[in-house]
Amino acid sequence: MKAKVPHRVPLSSSALALVKRLKEQKQHETLVFPSPRGKVLSDMTLMALLRRVKAKSDTPGRVATAHGYRSSFRDWASEIGYARDLAERALVHTIANKIEASYHRTDLMEQRRPMMEAWAAHVCNTSD
Repeated sequence: MKAKVPHRVPLSSSALALVKRLKEQKQHETLVFPSPRGKVLSDMTLMALLRRVKAKSDTPGRVATAHGYRSSFRDWASEIGYARDLAERALVHTIANKIEASYHRTDLMEQRRPMMEAWAAHVCNTSD
């Protein structure tokens, strides 16, 4: 993590089911999505895939980017009405003001859980 702090993620039920299936396949001992060589995927892997499949962007003439997924989540969370703190913690954004940051000692894990279930339903097109 860029912030150099551990980040806990409340996985949705669909994400947990995927992790369980992958674990049963025993592709790797510790990595969920290993590279073909069994190593950690590079940060450019998703970008290369998006370019290869020519994933559409909202910007005409451009290919979608990996950062676009984070931005899409942030916009969605705001539009649905989730608290700013929940969305910011889900994205592991740090608080620049050190005094304000000192008062934010929780990762709001349990409050983020329903938000991540709703996000999974949204991206899997099972809501709306």
